[in-house]
Amino acid sequence: METVRINPHTENIVNFYPTIGQVRSFFCERNVPLEEAELFFYFHESIGWRTDRGTPILDWKPLAKKWIGNLGY
Repeated sequence: METVRINPHTENIVNFYPTIGQVRSFFCERNVPLEEAELFFYFHESIGWRTDRGTPILDWKPLAKKWIGNLGY
């Protein structure tokens, strides 16, 4: 599943947020506990997949990599 797609009819960016399964797989591939995947997912789900400045997150994977890096993995 793509994270971001541009609607060719309007040229607007359409966000595709990950499922909990996608996030779990991403974290599992990096040997990070599933609890952290769930914390990441539910935290970002609770704030509407937006940055602290309110900007929509267009690609969740770099954000997940940063989350994982901050954990020391």
